[in-house]
Amino acid sequence: MRITSVTATPIRPAPSRASSWLSESVVANPMSIYPAYKDKRSSWGAQWGPEVLVRIGTDDGLEGIGCTAPAPARMFVEQHFARLLLGADPFDIEMLWDQMFRASLPYGRKGLPIMAISAVDVALWDLIGKAKGEPVWRLLGGKTKPALPVYSTGNDVAHYHALGFRGFKLAMPYGPADGWKGMKGNIALVEQSREIVGPDSDIMLDCYMAWNVEYTVRMARLLEPYNIRWIEECLPPDDYEGYAEITARIDSTTVATGEHEYTRWGYKELISRRCCHILQPDLAWVGGISEARKIAGMASAWGLDVIPHAGGLQPWGLHFIASQVNWPLAECVVIGNQGEPDAVRSMYPFLEGVPLPVDGLISPSDEPGIGVSVNPDWLLE
Repeated sequence: MRITSVTATPIRPAPSRASSWLSESVVANPMSIYPAYKDKRSSWGAQWGPEVLVRIGTDDGLEGIGCTAPAPARMFVEQHFARLLLGADPFDIEMLWDQMFRASLPYGRKGLPIMAISAVDVALWDLIGKAKGEPVWRLLGGKTKPALPVYSTGNDVAHYHALGFRGFKLAMPYGPADGWKGMKGNIALVEQSREIVGPDSDIMLDCYMAWNVEYTVRMARLLEPYNIRWIEECLPPDDYEGYAEITARIDSTTVATGEHEYTRWGYKELISRRCCHILQPDLAWVGGISEARKIAGMASAWGLDVIPHAGGLQPWGLHFIASQVNWPLAECVVIGNQGEPDAVRSMYPFLEGVPLPVDGLISPSDEPGIGVSVNPDWLLE
């Protein structure tokens, strides 16, 4: 089997519908210190155009489907990585990953080039699964759990509780720029959420790189009565010293981070510097399934859990979580609003067969490969 085509095709924009809280509500973020960009994340995000979907074809007619990547990744995939992939055996997945990483070192190592490698890598795993007639979770060693507990992310906790979720991650609305008034607003959100879900449900906090060391330590102290399971991504991703400090100083909850870290080398820093208790790679950003395997192994040796960013939303992420002992949970962002019949819906409407959570549990597909197919009507070819 040889690779004969490598494409990164733009995805048609979804039909207009009510905007999600993700982009249109007040959520603390790195730009919150600037009043012009404080109210919603959509005010400052990149406007590159449609995301691209990576697909890899072979001489025997099989096609592997990768994850999506931002629009600029198309250049890396089609104008650089394709040179290394065309004519290669897709089963040589470790060598191909290493070649793409080494070839992109002059401009890569983090960010968009690694997102492009991630998309290619997922497509290769999908292709291998289809060639062998097995789901990716089986290729990775089989399932370690019959179904994956899934938690919701968002602040409409009563809605998510009614939908069957039993773990709840809150998007903190305020950060240091909001002073004591903002702190009280954060406390009020947590207090209200705890009243809704009761004493036995997990509550976590997502801070999206918006806080600093002293603010985080103070918030952890103020929120101690509410039994928080973890505080997530409090600081900018490169502040390793800051993460090590809050991990050492806070004893009322655990610290999670890694959503915006890349490759095993970034995770080596987080682990060796003792920056957190929980690692949170995103398989679409960190280097794909191949790199996640290495991160999982390192985390296991250090006794750390891994709870990936958006793992319950990604059909490829579900296969990996199911196969790992130290990956206990899957995240599901409820992108829809209350009142919508499909509030819990896939973030990938162009993919058919994406699993959705039911009563707080989710499982990967048992079909060969990742177990999804592409609706061609969504592709701008």
